[in-house]
Amino acid sequence: MPFKTNVLARCCSIGLFLLFSCCLFAQKTVTGKVSSNADKQPIAGATIQVKGTKIATQTNSDGTFSISSPRDIGVLVITVVGFEALQVPVSGRQNIGEVGLATSTTSLNDVVVTGYTAQRKKDITGSVAIVDMKNMKAVPSGNPDAMLQGQAAGVNVITTGSPGGQSDIVIRGITTFGDNTPLVMIDGVAGSLHDINPNDIESIQVLKDAGAASIYGVRGANGVIVVTTKKGKNGRSMISYDGYYGTQRPLSGNVFHLLNAQELANALWTADRNSNQLTNGNPFSTQYGNGANPVLPDYIFPGGAKEGDSSVNPNLYNIDYTKGPIYHIERANKAGTDWFHTVFKPALIQSHNVSASGGSDKSSYLFSVGYFDQQGTLISTYLKRYDVRINTTFNLAHNFRIGENAYLFYKENPNVNNNAGVTGSGNINEGVIATTYREQPIIPQFDIKGNYGGSGGPELGNSSSPYADQNRLNNNKAYVWDMVGNVWAELDILKHFTARTSFGGTMDNGYFYNFGYRTYENAENNSSNGFSENAYYNTNWTWTNSLTYSNVFAEKHSIKLFGGVENVYQYGRGVGGTSLTYFTTDPNYWTLGGGAGTPTNYSYAYQSGLNSIFGRLDYGFMDKYLLSGTIRRDGYSAFGPNKRYGVFPAGSAGWVIS
Repeated sequence: MPFKTNVLARCCSIGLFLLFSCCLFAQKTVTGKVSSNADKQPIAGATIQVKGTKIATQTNSDGTFSISSPRDIGVLVITVVGFEALQVPVSGRQNIGEVGLATSTTSLNDVVVTGYTAQRKKDITGSVAIVDMKNMKAVPSGNPDAMLQGQAAGVNVITTGSPGGQSDIVIRGITTFGDNTPLVMIDGVAGSLHDINPNDIESIQVLKDAGAASIYGVRGANGVIVVTTKKGKNGRSMISYDGYYGTQRPLSGNVFHLLNAQELANALWTADRNSNQLTNGNPFSTQYGNGANPVLPDYIFPGGAKEGDSSVNPNLYNIDYTKGPIYHIERANKAGTDWFHTVFKPALIQSHNVSASGGSDKSSYLFSVGYFDQQGTLISTYLKRYDVRINTTFNLAHNFRIGENAYLFYKENPNVNNNAGVTGSGNINEGVIATTYREQPIIPQFDIKGNYGGSGGPELGNSSSPYADQNRLNNNKAYVWDMVGNVWAELDILKHFTARTSFGGTMDNGYFYNFGYRTYENAENNSSNGFSENAYYNTNWTWTNSLTYSNVFAEKHSIKLFGGVENVYQYGRGVGGTSLTYFTTDPNYWTLGGGAGTPTNYSYAYQSGLNSIFGRLDYGFMDKYLLSGTIRRDGYSAFGPNKRYGVFPAGSAGWVIS
């Protein structure tokens, strides 16, 4: 054990010395420009990376770039979608001049998943966006839906910015007054993009038009996001680690360009003069007096009090409703409170993922374990997720394959207080970000006893303290544990037929509770505190059976015919309750039976089924002229007998000009 300790100490010392030594070297900077060999036009968004490092940048709109490294730059690797990658030796130059990239043609032969089947890129006639996974994973986030922002044309992603917050994904704009959420298919099973470990994703395709998405029928009306997870590959076993550790920084300075305490008082005086609201020829305020100019008080509670007044006697202080009327004593913050930075702080983010994969002619496997922890820059917000993935494939015969894809995760992600009202009180206040610019700067963060400061009276507005609102969420909890996956089998029949069956789904479980406090610092005090506790269970399964025929005639005519049937079933239940008037705010007493009032409760249940028949025909002549047709018939149990079935056809054509 002493030997190990000494070795560790020496390693740490060497590491610190190397880190310090690196800082002594000046940054090496190289500039240049990237353009296309074909038309000499500049290429924007190309990635420039120092070979052998993670140092990288991107070209500007005019194709220029500048990249710096603490050590000599030997070779630059230039990559961009649609062009061949290029390595450029720097050889000590500070400017490498203009670099031309050749158009890539090999990527057109790459096979991608577009629905139930796979196609070469150049054979796709519908509108399909293929996401660059390397660029997507460069975004430090635990949710792939947020990482998708800016990665595919025609796909708009609106995020909340909070750890684990849901994202709104819209493909090709808003198309309905109802739900615009696209269908997400993960390894052939409907699911959610939100909680997948990004390190497990092999590829993402976005089906944007009817020609591409109609194979999914009515569910594909808002577009389809097709996700394929990683599988094991033939070769020796490999163990890999991917991770990062960093900080997130909120905006600095006067974020909303707000007035300080004196400037706001002057503005109120000017407003009163302009509206002729005068007393004895001057504006009047309990806080600022009755003179030609406003005078900042020493105390805002009691209103306008000066240091030494009998009304600011600490013995009169009371914030406990059970001991009598509230008597809040707050010193005025004459310098002004920066409310934004009372609730937004630097926060840590880390991600760690270990995977093992391998395979042979008989079988292949991938096993991964992930941990993600993001503390929000908004206090009392965080996301912690633990996940496991197991994907396997077994070749039982030369024409028979079986496999499974399984993903399990558990996360802790308390709800963000966007509408910070007290549970059960019917009091809905604005979000905490809004209160950071609505709460007046003269109000202190804390009162004379170190408790929360607040508006407390109509002269200072009715906005609540964002710090108090957010800090009171510390003991609210939300837990989710899910299992997602499927099992499948494929059989090659004769020479050109492949039969496939797949059964899978999702089991989604959640539990959360929150407590709403009776506040003492606000102008509008709440009538009571309250506690809410909820749980839910959702499940869905999908069973798909299909047959594919593929052949090439006379070396010119290629044909692919695909048909199948599918059954989808959904079922879920939920239960919860709310109780009011708790004698204590101790979390150990947060149960629905702990309130003095009668608890209110609710429960719900739902179920639905979808039965479908679908088919697709793809025809190509000399790999140049392409035709595609799709048809699907859906029957949905939630509709009435006369409107239960619908038929969704689509067709498209393509011409490979090159």
